[in-house]
Formats: sequence, structure tokens, C-alpha cells
Amino acid sequence: MLAHEGHLEIIGTKQNLRTKMWGPRVEKDVEKFVKTCHGSQITARANAPEPIRNTTLAMGPWQDLAYFLGPFPSGESVLVVMDYYNRYYEYAIMKSTTAEKTVAAMREMFARHGLPVTLYSDNGPQFISQTFSEFMEKMGVRHHRVTPKWPQANGEVERQNQSLGKRIKLPMPKGKTGKMKF
Repeated sequence: MLAHEGHLEIIGTKQNLRTKMWGPRVEKDVEKFVKTCHGSQITARANAPEPIRNTTLAMGPWQDLAYFLGPFPSGESVLVVMDYYNRYYEYAIMKSTTAEKTVAAMREMFARHGLPVTLYSDNGPQFISQTFSEFMEKMGVRHHRVTPKWPQANGEVERQNQSLGKRIKLPMPKGKTGKMKF
């Protein structure tokens, strides 16, 4: 079908055909053809993105937090905690990112700043573990996980990731080697 050249999706193919012809079953025929076209199935988006929702603003400092982990070439990882209210962040450099180590790092942060009301995280193994769930429940913190494989669901954290990533890539002064320092 020439109207489908370039493997346009259903809407594009229908728009092409409407400029040339019309028929009582054209709409349904186009849908059937595109859904069975091998090339269209390969080039189509795998999953439609989740609709954008407004993030409710935090009512005060250290109430709504987001967590993320980042590995580095040195083998260490960093656990970063960002406050949605004022964009303040804390970090812990970790050699291991097990649930137990993550909980221990979070205990220290909570001891310094108090308990948050809400925590947002990705679906990393340490955040979906039984140990982490029990810790959140025991502390009385609501834990929300963002949509897997869709970083836009937690845009504030992604933006913070970019900023931290730039700082980390800055060259170290000559003669400095070894452990990562911030």
C-alpha cells in the first residue's frame, strides 16, 4: 500500500489516504493492514509514555525525598537523597549497594535531618527488597516507586543527576589518585 510507505503509523497512513480517496471500509482496512505490517511492528514505539502528572509541591523541608544510586568507574556507588522542597541533597559513598547498606546510609541521614513523609525511588533491587520495605514501614515513611524504564517520571532527580554527573567528570588535580572525594 503506497499510503503506508515509510511505515507510518495508523494515523499517518489514514491521513495520506484521505487526501487521495475515500471508501466506507478504508479506516478499518488501514488499521488492519498497519497492525499486521512487519516493518511497522519493528519501528513502532514499544510502550506509549505514561501521561504527565503534576508533581505536588512539598509543604516543607525534608518531607518529600527522592533517592538514586550512581555507579562510578572506581567501583564505588553514591546514594544521593534530594529534598523536593529546596533541592538540597545529601550523599553517601558506598562500596556495596545491598539493601542492608542502603538502609544503614539512610538511617544516618534520617538521624541528621529527621524522618521524611514521602520517599520516591526507582525500582532498584535494594529499593524493592523486603529489608527496605520493612525499614520504610517501621519508620512510617510512604514509599513510592517511579515507573520503570521511564526516567521522566522523576524529572527532578534526573536533572540533579545531570548536574552531579558534570561535577564528577571534572578532572582531578595532578597527583591526586585513589578514593573519590566531593
